[in-house]
Amino acid sequence: MQHSDKLPKLTLKGIGRLAEEYETSYKTMKKMLLTVPNLEVKNRKVRDYSPKEVEMIYSHLGVPGIEYEE
Repeated sequence: MQHSDKLPKLTLKGIGRLAEEYETSYKTMKKMLLTVPNLEVKNRKVRDYSPKEVEMIYSHLGVPGIEYEE
């Protein structure tokens, strides 16, 4: 399997799915999402985050499952 095959796809995702990817609880994931700049978390009219919003989440929180070396 290539490295790029391991990356999560940018698709519609709800908090539950994101929590699974980051291996955390729903409640913790919601708190983590509140730290993402320009991301509407409270008072959303839709439950899922768009691919563009998921990209913003990955950019801010890091891509789940990928280890970064410092």
